[in-house]
Amino acid sequence: MCSLEKILRESTELKKGGGTRRFFRSDFEGVPAVFCFYDTEKEENAYYAGIARFLKKIGVPVPAVLLDFPEKKLFVMEDLGDTDLWTLQRETSADFLPAYRSALCGLACLHTQGMKNLPPDFPMMRDGFNRAYYQWERDYFLKNAVEGGLKISLSVSEKTALEAELSDLAETLLALPPQLVHRDCQSQNILWKNGNAVFIDFQGMRIGTGWYDVASLLFDPYAEISPEVRKSLLQFYCEKISVPADRAAEENLFRAAAQRLMQALGAYFFLSGKMGKPHFRQHALPALKNLVTVTAGTLPFLHALAEQMLAQEKSLVS
Repeated sequence: MCSLEKILRESTELKKGGGTRRFFRSDFEGVPAVFCFYDTEKEENAYYAGIARFLKKIGVPVPAVLLDFPEKKLFVMEDLGDTDLWTLQRETSADFLPAYRSALCGLACLHTQGMKNLPPDFPMMRDGFNRAYYQWERDYFLKNAVEGGLKISLSVSEKTALEAELSDLAETLLALPPQLVHRDCQSQNILWKNGNAVFIDFQGMRIGTGWYDVASLLFDPYAEISPEVRKSLLQFYCEKISVPADRAAEENLFRAAAQRLMQALGAYFFLSGKMGKPHFRQHALPALKNLVTVTAGTLPFLHALAEQMLAQEKSLVS
């Protein structure tokens, strides 16, 4: 077994994401591989290998697990390179649309096949997208982005109205059919290899609504997607899951996007302001623009707050 010291000497460390896991690129028995050393400060970190094996079994594209050594908090997976959907979007690659369609095919497989094949002992976060989790996401947003990040103070009446609106939003999402959800399905967590989109960083998988994943991808602050392309991709996903690409589908997408963007904004301000990772702050502006878009006409209190936040963030970066 390779020790951490040996891997540090003979491999290249990959700097990725905002978490505590450490990734090293090296060979494993002659195969290009990525070694992941993790801690269990976050419970979900221990679930990656088990989830990967399950996803591979039901046809969701993920890297193969070459070794799982939980006693040492280490797993090894095949190395699929560095090209992700964010890279394709940034470089305006001709593969951009095929890659996004491939990713949506993978999500459709996860959302339609995941629950029906889920074994009782499946290793994942058991709390799921329940009321408490949705509450945590919006509190995380208010604490780190609104109050802590942009120093916006809400009156008692504003807080009450906003909480009622966001509580109703959570109830609407909870009423949707339960599905397995990647939970962090953004462009940097989807690799592009040999004409296929391949998912990574799915250790936070839980039961919720698949619209959260689709919203995470189509309203991703990391990768700008035009409204026209977004509409065509929404239609493509709806075809894959055999539902009409109608107003109801768009409303589901926008509601899930509002919820997801609150979580993302909370993370950007937390990581940049409290964890010494200032580069995450650059994503706040596109996230706020997206939040303004998805709340227009449906979530008036959150929309007004998003507009105020956007104006303030623009003034800070100008």
